[in-house]
Parts: sequence; C-alpha cells; structure tokens
Amino acid sequence: MADVETLHFRIGLAGTYWAKQPRYGILVNDQVIRVDNIQAPSGETEYVEFDAEVAEGRCELKIKLINKEASDVVKDDPLSPDFKIVQDLLLNIKSIEIDEIDLANLTHTKSHFIPDDKSLPELDMCIDLGW
Repeated sequence: MADVETLHFRIGLAGTYWAKQPRYGILVNDQVIRVDNIQAPSGETEYVEFDAEVAEGRCELKIKLINKEASDVVKDDPLSPDFKIVQDLLLNIKSIEIDEIDLANLTHTKSHFIPDDKSLPELDMCIDLGW
C-alpha cells in the first residue's frame, strides 16, 4: 500500500458574472471535495481551503465550472461575425497553494482545460474557465 499524507490546499477563485454566480466543483484524484457558488462580488478573489489525503505519486486536482449556459453570454451584435462579448459567466483560477507552496508557475504552465462540449478543442495553460 502506498504512503498516504494529508495536504492542505488553498485555492483562490474569482467569478466574472452579471446575473448568476459561477458554481464550481473541486476534485482531488476524482474525489469531490467541494461544490459551491462563488460568494465574492464579480472580479474579487475568494479562497477555498481544505485538507485532502493523497497517496504518494501522481495527484490530480480538478476545478470545474458547472453551471454555465449559452444564455450567460451576452454579445453586442449576435449576428455579426465580429461580435464582442459584453457580459459573461467565467470562473477564474487566481492561485493554488499546497502546504503553503505557491504553485503559480505550475498553475499557468501545467493547467489543461477540457470543455464539456467535445466539439471544442482542449486548451493548455488555461486558468479562466467558461468557453
């Protein structure tokens, strides 16, 4: 059996929103740790802290935006191919710390976005969720 240790996570999240708060899920090695709504005003960071037991070896942290719908995106001219988005619903990952170690560099260089809509491409180095 692999060695298990308890790690302390501190994740800074911010929502960009105009009508409803972003709802997020946090998973460690596919175990749901937390599902909640962003409580801070749009654009302001709030911190989620928790402890999780992980086995020695590879560990995967997943952060999901789980309530975005097409109606959450408002375009200035929806019929124009050059439209601009004027209102949106996004979940922004601002920071990740594990046992007081800031993972800023890894957050930006090792992140991988997998959209729910499989017709959209997966993106590397993506910390703003909500296609």
